Amino acid sequence: MGRFLLVSGVGLALALGACTGDAQERSADPPPATVAAPGPFPAETTGVPAGFREVLCPDLRGDGTGLTVRLVVPDATEFAQANGRACGFSRGYVRGVGVEIGPRQSLATFRKKSLDAFEDIGGDDEVNDIRYRTGVPGLGGQPAEELTWRVYNDGLPFWEIAVQAAGVRLTWSVPDEKPRLLDAFDVVRRSVEVRTGTRWRCPSWGPPDGPRVSFAPPKDVGWVEREGDHCRIYVEGSPTVLEYGAVDPTPPPLERLATRMRRDPEVTRVRLERGAGRIDGQRADRLTWTVVRTEETENYEPPGTWRIVVLQSPAARVEWGGTPQWWRTHRSTYDDLVASVRVRPYEVTASV
Repeated sequence: MGRFLLVSGVGLALALGACTGDAQERSADPPPATVAAPGPFPAETTGVPAGFREVLCPDLRGDGTGLTVRLVVPDATEFAQANGRACGFSRGYVRGVGVEIGPRQSLATFRKKSLDAFEDIGGDDEVNDIRYRTGVPGLGGQPAEELTWRVYNDGLPFWEIAVQAAGVRLTWSVPDEKPRLLDAFDVVRRSVEVRTGTRWRCPSWGPPDGPRVSFAPPKDVGWVEREGDHCRIYVEGSPTVLEYGAVDPTPPPLERLATRMRRDPEVTRVRLERGAGRIDGQRADRLTWTVVRTEETENYEPPGTWRIVVLQSPAARVEWGGTPQWWRTHRSTYDDLVASVRVRPYEVTASV
C-alpha cells in the first residue's frame, strides 16, 4: 500500500477545503451524521488549472457503485494507487491526496471511534489538535463535514484534513513542518466530480499532451498502481508476480520483448502474431509465451505453469498473465480489458 493511505489511518478520501466557522472541541460529542449514498454530480470548477493534473479514481469492488471520481492533484504527485473504493495520490512523504467512494461512516463517527481514544496519549499512536465542524464548503456544491487532526506515524507528525459530502470523502495529508497549502487543497476540493462508469488513467502524471490511455480495470482484482511508465493490475491473493495485468502507453518494440523471452530458460512457446487484434481501433500484434517452473525460486515464487498474453498497437500495450486454468475460465476478463482501452482522454457515458 502507498504511504499516503497508511498515514491516513483508514485510507480516508482526500479533501481540500476552506476553513470557516468555529471548531467543535472534543469535550462535546459530535452530532449524529448520516452517510450519503454516492451518485454522479458535476465539479464546482471544471478544467485543469496550471500546476495540477487530472486523475481518476474508480470503484474497483465487484459489488461497488460503478462510479469514478474525477479530480485534479498537484503536478508534483509521483505515486498513484487504486484499491477497492479508495485511491491515493502522493509525493513521497511530502503530501498526499486521497479519495474514497461511499465511505462506511461519517467523519463524526470516525472521529469518535478512531481518533478520540488516542488523543494526547503519547508515542507513535498519539493524535492531537482534533477539530470537527459541519456545514463547511463541500463537494459538488453540497455542505460537508470537516475533520482536522495531527497524527504521529513512525515518529513523524502529520497534519490531516478530511472533507466528506455527497457520498465521497476527500483527504489531504502533509508533514506537520511543511506548509499546509490550503489554497491548493481548495482547488482539489472544487475539482471533484463523480461520473458513471469505472476507469483509471495511465499515467496519472506527465505533460497534458504526453502519451496516456484510460481503461476499465477488472473488478475485485486487488489494486492498480503506477509502476515505472505503465500501470500494473495486481491480483489479490496471487502467490506469484506472474498473475497480473498491465497497461502501457509508451511500449517499446514488441520484437525486443520477444527476443528477451526467447532467451529466458523458464520460457517456452514464444509466438509473435502480426495483426492479431485491435486496441481502440488500431491494428495490434500479439505476443504469447509460457513460463514453466518445476521448483520454488529463491524469491519464494512457486512452481507451476503460466501463460502470458501481450497485445500491442502503436499507442498502447495490454498484457495479462494467468494459469492455463484461468485462461480457460476467465478469458473474457482480458478481452474486456483490451476493449476498454482508450488512447485519448476519456469520457464516461455509461457503466463499464
